[in-house]
Amino acid sequence: MRAIFSRSSRALPLLAACAALALASVAHAGVVEVKYIEADKYTDAGHGRALEEVETGLTRHLQQLGQTQLPASRSLAIEILDIDLAGEIRPWHRLWPDTRVMRGRVDWPRISLRYTLREGDRVVSEGKEDVADMSYLQRSQWRGIEEGSALGYERRMLSDWFHERFGAAP
Repeated sequence: MRAIFSRSSRALPLLAACAALALASVAHAGVVEVKYIEADKYTDAGHGRALEEVETGLTRHLQQLGQTQLPASRSLAIEILDIDLAGEIRPWHRLWPDTRVMRGRVDWPRISLRYTLREGDRVVSEGKEDVADMSYLQRSQWRGIEEGSALGYERRMLSDWFHERFGAAP
């Protein structure tokens, strides 16, 4: 019996460390629900399949932010009212009709949204905002913007906004 106890007592710190890691990973697990309001009227988010890809990418990113930055007791409802992606499409170019041209002038990314942050049934905060990054090309490369990555500027902009609004939540 003593040998078994001795072995398990050595394993206790390892088990405690594993349990702490497991708890730390679920310490944040807030839920984010994203709805797109009148998407066919957006300033610049594409149409058909392109619009679906934008919606899927933004939704996935916002939900990941909620899982890592919101406590499990909180939920966030976001309504996307308008999307204007970084750059602009130059449809006149025959070889690359869907290529975005980034000039850094008035082509910065902008997303208009409404949000409601809840803890249980209680509204913690709500608002309507135009989230924009006017200096998107002047900022240094970001951990999420790799060459050719989809929605990199928009994801960086939303990450900054999310952290500023909700990241410090208890």
